[in-house]
Amino acid sequence: MTARSILFVYRLVGVLMNALYLKRRSIDGVKKLKKVSKSTVLILEEAEKNQIEWKKIPYTDLFKLKYKDQTRYFHAQIPSSTTEFAAYCCDNKRISRNILIEAGISVSKGYQIEYEDEKPYRLSLFNNLKKPLVVKPVNDQQGNNVHLNINTQEEYITATKEIYKFYGRKKIEILVEEMFQGDEYRILASQTKILSVIKRLPANITGDGKSTIEKLIEIKNQDPLRERVDTYKKISIDSKVLEHLKQQSLNLQSIVPNKKRILLRPHSPLDISLGGDTIDITSKIHPSVKKIVHTIMKSIPGLALTGIDYMSKNIYSEQTPDNYKIIEINASPSLDWNEFPIEGPRRKIAKEFLKIMFPELK
Repeated sequence: MTARSILFVYRLVGVLMNALYLKRRSIDGVKKLKKVSKSTVLILEEAEKNQIEWKKIPYTDLFKLKYKDQTRYFHAQIPSSTTEFAAYCCDNKRISRNILIEAGISVSKGYQIEYEDEKPYRLSLFNNLKKPLVVKPVNDQQGNNVHLNINTQEEYITATKEIYKFYGRKKIEILVEEMFQGDEYRILASQTKILSVIKRLPANITGDGKSTIEKLIEIKNQDPLRERVDTYKKISIDSKVLEHLKQQSLNLQSIVPNKKRILLRPHSPLDISLGGDTIDITSKIHPSVKKIVHTIMKSIPGLALTGIDYMSKNIYSEQTPDNYKIIEINASPSLDWNEFPIEGPRRKIAKEFLKIMFPELK
């Protein structure tokens, strides 16, 4: 079955069953595993275009690739050339932030909370940090359970309780950090170069001087890319959108001046899944960004590919410790954001992924 056929099957079965799952062997028979990601399908489609044979290893989510006389593997956007050590460092935010600090990379001031830490100590951390704060679990991914704009002790205590409640009896570590104010970017990089830089925006519209905000949302939701790339979602009008407009002295019937961009939601780790946009700015970044990324890649041996969550007050000018921060680094980054930006040129990220494993690929 071809990769394109797999993609078709996933969409068809998704309508009928919500998801198509891999299976695993067990003493009870065959059981469900997590579904294959859109990024994986993207890689397999590109492999076929480049005469790379691929095969899914039965009862796993591992894929075997063969090009000429070479064989490589990948799993969840992690090429087999990424070592276990590198993946471990990226998966644990506490470890990765300390590695970055050791390498001279700018990260937000923060501390770790252990499950056993007493309340007086937890409050001392709160009092020692400049507000607002971010509270998040050490090991979670994709922006899950991240609490932003924490200003009061009550909000701080509530955030930690909600994280612990989500994980049930599991004892987890929590990071509390000063919240950096700046624009948000996702940088994809290999050991040799930056592959793509996209700016992330929450749900927004751009005025034309005549249409209402409600009409502009309707028009934007008709963008074919939001149908073609499942990662992008349509903008939903809910109470949070109405409240954010109200804070800007706007409502759904307001007319926005031509070319003026209006944010419909505040920034959050879930920007893209709430109807947000990506803008490719790869060719516009300041050269100092490349130096920072190079340092990050060299600080973690064995990291073949990473997605860097990068914040900057101005990514087009010289980067200094005060005007940029690294939020986290990911060993298994999504590829479709960077492959198909809402604005800007398409980057062949899946092809670059394959070239990491097969450097001789033309």
